[in-house]
Amino acid sequence: MSDFILYGLVGLVLYQTYVTIRLVRSKSFTRQQKWRQALFIWLVPFIGAAATLAVLATDKDVVPQEPKDQ
Repeated sequence: MSDFILYGLVGLVLYQTYVTIRLVRSKSFTRQQKWRQALFIWLVPFIGAAATLAVLATDKDVVPQEPKDQ
């Protein structure tokens, strides 16, 4: 039983780490937004990471471009 719990916790930590890395690499959020989302990921285990990953999955990760002069 203790091995099952240990593997589950290790899996949870790895999942949350993965989502945190994806969040940090995202260019669509400000530094403050990333900080708050990272707190959400780690303070609300699994649900916070799943919600953040869902937002990142729908994000286009497009860097805004300046208008071209015509």
